[in-house]
Amino acid sequence: MMGLLLVLLFPLGSIAIGEVRINFRDADIRSVIESVAEITGKSFVLDPRVKGKVTIIAPRPIDADLIYESVLSALQVQGFQAVQDGAVIRIIPFSQAFNFAGGAGGNEMRTEVIQIQYVQAASLVSVLKPMLSNGARLMAYAPSNYLVVSDIETNIEQLKDFVRTMDDPESSAIEVINLTHISAAEAIHIASQLKQLQKQELSLVEDSLNNRVIVSGPGMARSAFRKMLLSLDVPSLKTGTVEVIYLDYSRASEIQTVLSGMLGSETFMRLAGQPTGEGQKNVTYKIEVDELNNAIVLAAPREVIVELKNVVRQLDLPRPQVLIEAVIAELSENQAKNLSAQLVYSSRNRGAYLTNFDGVLTGLLGLGINEESNTSQSALAAALPNAALGAVGDFNEVSGKGMGLLVQALQTDGATKILSTPSVVTLDNEEASLSVGEEVPFQTGSYTNNSTGSLNSNPFTTINREEVGVILKVKPQISKGDAVRLEIEQESSKVNDGGIVGLQTTSKATMQTNVMVQDGELLVLGGLIEDSGVGTSAKVPILGDIPVIGRLFRQTGRSSGQSVTMMFIRPTIIRTAGDGRSVTRGRFDHLIKRDLVGDDDSNFMAPKLKSFLPADDMMEPHESNPPPKE
Repeated sequence: MMGLLLVLLFPLGSIAIGEVRINFRDADIRSVIESVAEITGKSFVLDPRVKGKVTIIAPRPIDADLIYESVLSALQVQGFQAVQDGAVIRIIPFSQAFNFAGGAGGNEMRTEVIQIQYVQAASLVSVLKPMLSNGARLMAYAPSNYLVVSDIETNIEQLKDFVRTMDDPESSAIEVINLTHISAAEAIHIASQLKQLQKQELSLVEDSLNNRVIVSGPGMARSAFRKMLLSLDVPSLKTGTVEVIYLDYSRASEIQTVLSGMLGSETFMRLAGQPTGEGQKNVTYKIEVDELNNAIVLAAPREVIVELKNVVRQLDLPRPQVLIEAVIAELSENQAKNLSAQLVYSSRNRGAYLTNFDGVLTGLLGLGINEESNTSQSALAAALPNAALGAVGDFNEVSGKGMGLLVQALQTDGATKILSTPSVVTLDNEEASLSVGEEVPFQTGSYTNNSTGSLNSNPFTTINREEVGVILKVKPQISKGDAVRLEIEQESSKVNDGGIVGLQTTSKATMQTNVMVQDGELLVLGGLIEDSGVGTSAKVPILGDIPVIGRLFRQTGRSSGQSVTMMFIRPTIIRTAGDGRSVTRGRFDHLIKRDLVGDDDSNFMAPKLKSFLPADDMMEPHESNPPPKE
């Protein structure tokens, strides 16, 4: 089981001192340690977990010290460590050796702090760790750029030799320095003022979001910059500071509202390391707005300002815009039916969507059909005089000329009246108002004094002017996938005929709805229906003007009808300056062709677009069967 050959070259007393030939083959660890204790005269205490077998072979006699070192090395292979504990040596598992300050022999367990000069200590940890024993500890202390290692002495010495090779003053790398008490912008500003650092080949980048500085350059220059920066990154002696933040895209008043709400949140204050509850009363926070410069003035502790600046930078972003183009047209009843039917049957793959406004929005009619539907066109046409139409469809095939072509097509119909073609650009989530009409005077009061002898006999009438016409308010909201949610409010008003001037009456129809449209798609809204009447008169010349009997020689009549106000709206998202230039260039080219060249764009109308618009030869709306399938 165990072979042990002891050759004593020098007779000894109770402690054997001299050279001994040893030969342990698969020997029990405890038996080996017992033999070593007899040879060296050392006292050992074995942990109950110390078990196993070792092999130690010496080809020639060796002294007691070398025997002891050989046994310690064999123990380390098995995962055990010898630790000096007073007069005895403890043999314990390697993982427990860090709890003892001392060591034993040349492979003593120890902890050492290694100063790194030119490279980042944290970058060396992953490289050096495989060189250490199982269970050894290695960590980087970033504030002082130290390495802290706990291992046996020989491994530590090897590690130090390797570190000296890698910690080269001429090496160029990238280093990230995290800051706590000063801002990254301040740190870079201070560094730019130091002439000594100006001579170094350093590149500094500010990471304001995480309040850190990214530096690249030679190791010696980075080391000097890091030491300077960490010496500045200390708590300020002042309880607070003041900083001005200039905004690029957002309104200062809007950002102030958000920041004020955050200062009132205990969660935010805890994240910023500030007292809450009663302790918060002793700290002053102030947020003011400079409207002239669109800036925010912050007065608060440094830690709070750093957090608030991070919030501001994430909120102060450019907002996309939306170009809203509209065509407001008044169609006769028959033309409205034709256009409605054509819209419904214009899509083979998807149905249109019909909305029953009935003067105001009352809900979905639920009538969405396509060419595959069995719903008859006559039923649709019969419903349209009392039901409004809302349809969504693609209308972007003619390179930005679609709205102009639509206007042209509507103008070719004598029964259609174009009321307005407004367009406006507004920010995302900002309301745009489009209106066409006139201000009409209405009498609101009068005064007349008919009494005789009155000193004040000047009568007067009070007049109030009200806007009459078509008003459209749209608020776009850009959603995921370039979908645009439109909050639409439409009003159509008109002065009724036959009233006394100043005492006229008006008719008004309103509509309010929310829809979702893809970028560049055309939205059709209709349903503001009004009755109209026209008086006619015919007479025999001269005879028709004779009082009383002249009635026999003249004829009067009155014709009535209905008209429908329809709106065609198309939103276009403008995210970049290039998008804006493209829209502007398209409008400019259209004006040049129309006014200078006389090009009416009729040759640019795509076949699909032509079939989308009403035509004179379209089928009668009351035909019983839908159009044949292709």
